[in-house]
Amino acid sequence: MKPIRVRFENGVFKPLEKMEPIQEGTIGEVHVEKMVARRPSVRSSEFFGLWKDRKDIKDGLSYTRKLRRKVRY
Repeated sequence: MKPIRVRFENGVFKPLEKMEPIQEGTIGEVHVEKMVARRPSVRSSEFFGLWKDRKDIKDGLSYTRKLRRKVRY
């Protein structure tokens, strides 16, 4: 039988995907691994490529540094 991903809710392990039938009362093993939350990719940001078509901006990093050097008040 292949490994099955489960979620622990209210003291019970619940499968996250459809399983093949198992006889009631069957005993098995569960190996719990701590899941680490992954940071979303920069490419998934709505701001990725924002300056792509701008001819007046060589690259986003230098443009941002230039803006930060300006006194705002």
